[in-house]
Amino acid sequence: MNLTRLLRTILRTAGLDVLSADEGREAIDVASREPVDLIILDLRMPGMDGREVFHELRARGVAAPVLIASAYGARSAQVELGAEAWIEKPFDPDMLLDTVTRLLAAGNGA
Repeated sequence: MNLTRLLRTILRTAGLDVLSADEGREAIDVASREPVDLIILDLRMPGMDGREVFHELRARGVAAPVLIASAYGARSAQVELGAEAWIEKPFDPDMLLDTVTRLLAAGNGA
């Protein structure tokens, strides 16, 4: 199961609405046209890497919090980019949900 499908399954099982994209350009298109509360971003994707996607989203005014999910230096990328959170792959689903819940609550003024 790829990361997109795994994340979609975990988040939908937790009752969250999920939009997904399998590659960078598609992620930019989806997040630019649909209101999103949170973006979970892998650093390694086909087409564009996560850093390029992050910069393009911010350049387009997409201000949703970003959770970097990667096996390749997620924490350092989070610091480098100024993203709101990070999680290393492989991750524990409960830890992922805790992080997502915290970010969503922070975005709603909680």
